Amino acid sequence: MSDASKPGNFLARDVAVAKLLAWSGIILVISLGITQGLMMGFIPPPSPTLSAEELAQIFIDRKIGIRVGTLIQCICYSFWGTWAISIVACMRRMERGIPILSYAAIANAGGAYVFFMMMPITWAMIAFRPETMDPKFIQIMNDYVWFIFILSWPPFALFMIMIATAIFRDHNLPTIYPRWLAFFNLWCAVLITPAGLIEFVKTGPFAYDGAISFWFIYLVFFGWIMVMSVETLKSLNRVALKAAA
Repeated sequence: MSDASKPGNFLARDVAVAKLLAWSGIILVISLGITQGLMMGFIPPPSPTLSAEELAQIFIDRKIGIRVGTLIQCICYSFWGTWAISIVACMRRMERGIPILSYAAIANAGGAYVFFMMMPITWAMIAFRPETMDPKFIQIMNDYVWFIFILSWPPFALFMIMIATAIFRDHNLPTIYPRWLAFFNLWCAVLITPAGLIEFVKTGPFAYDGAISFWFIYLVFFGWIMVMSVETLKSLNRVALKAAA
């Protein structure tokens, strides 16, 4: 058997690919901050109390930044799927027999990916010709984007719960992920649930530009991606060291 075809070399290459996928989550978070914050000016969101005409003017004034920003987002938001698979690969190593949680997590992550892509595509469509659109249509579509961004919390919370369950059931010694990470995922799943209140209010902390429904949940969710990325990279490094030993 040649050196290139030895099982240890296959594992090393697999781990290297998985680490690249784990890094893609960090790139996703950084790209969101740059595009949505600096280029598009949508951190925080435009207030739900703005008139249709005021909101339309924002899209007219920022149309170039929005177009460029959404182009970058369409590329970098694709990394949600690659990042999620790096975690699923670790979950698979935790399961014995039929990997039910891993299969469910793949399906869940694939469905959640749609929400990521719908946001920049909708913003790009509005910025394509905002001068000719009815301001009320722009207002409706802008509300639609923020509802996608925030109200789509259930599949992401479910993914967090799946990760936590896999960690609790991990048969490896030492475990693939540390046990505290399971509790961290469960708490994140609970903490993003107030996102469901944005459909009931237009002002205050639970509005889609509010301190809780936007700022708090924004920090929890994207902080969760960063923490999971770091812990996944640590886990993959341990796998690589164990294989080398």
